[in-house]
Amino acid sequence: MSKEQIFEIMRSKMLEILPDLSAENISREESMKDLGANSIDRFDIISDTMDELNIKIPLLKFGNLKNIGEVVDFLHENIQ
Repeated sequence: MSKEQIFEIMRSKMLEILPDLSAENISREESMKDLGANSIDRFDIISDTMDELNIKIPLLKFGNLKNIGEVVDFLHENIQ
């Protein structure tokens, strides 16, 4: 699966969880926090994305990632 496909899955999860968010505002350079996602929202977005990708990664591993692009890259590295 490509990074772009992972990004699209993550974007769809963000739009489900944050209905006031516009798809045009979501880019790899933005952080979920800057887009209005609180800690529970971020947990749900990452968990739902991992479920769709059928992977399991401890959520603590995502703590140092600064933006959506870094999350996508990290997920991409961990797909079997």
